[in-house]
Amino acid sequence: MLTPGRALEYYFAIIIVAGGLCTLIGIKYTLRRWRSFPETGWLGRSFGTGLLALILASFIEAPFLFMPVKTLLAFGAGTAEEIMKLLPLKLFRDAEEWEKWKLVVGVAFFLGLLEAIGYIGGIILLKQPLYLIGVRLVLIGMHTVWAVITVGFLLTENGLSRFKGLAFSIVAHTLYDVPPLALADGASGEVILGLSALSTLFILLTPIMAKKSTEKAALVILIEKESGEETGKEETEEVTSSP
Repeated sequence: MLTPGRALEYYFAIIIVAGGLCTLIGIKYTLRRWRSFPETGWLGRSFGTGLLALILASFIEAPFLFMPVKTLLAFGAGTAEEIMKLLPLKLFRDAEEWEKWKLVVGVAFFLGLLEAIGYIGGIILLKQPLYLIGVRLVLIGMHTVWAVITVGFLLTENGLSRFKGLAFSIVAHTLYDVPPLALADGASGEVILGLSALSTLFILLTPIMAKKSTEKAALVILIEKESGEETGKEETEEVTSSP
């Protein structure tokens, strides 16, 4: 008989192996796009905004901790954290589009890193299995790649298509959190294994979405260039038409 604890151990093994590999592929696409954009002072702004994003997300998630169904916390955390990563789009509105892309990616990295530091400290203090540290390290990369998927679509698409990446990231993040919380809700080993399989599907789709999104992000500079040319053309026409 498959026990809930054993099913969760299988899931964590999948996270470390398959999740780690998929995350590395997503990071490869991210770094390729990152290097194609101009240099900018992203480090300080991303760290500060990442810390702010984590604090705000924690406040949003707090009420879910007291709900009788713990699995609901997965949806609260997935939604809050993925949206908070987009703070640079509001806080740095005057930045170039490619710069906003870099800032969002940086915020996601620091949010994941700061969150991991807290969890790893808890794992060590509570003497939990050390393989959980590997799970948290993989999640730093996942946090980053999910944000890459979100922001690539947001900056280049129009209408509802802009939110394809965000929708994917929220679902993938939520499903990642579901199996451990399902254990807390008393789910059977079979249910946890089924939820783990669903989460794994989105993990395997993550590098595909990252590739698509980073390819779209390549259009950011082109869009800005065309926008600048249009603005310059309109200004020239105004000057020409002036008496």
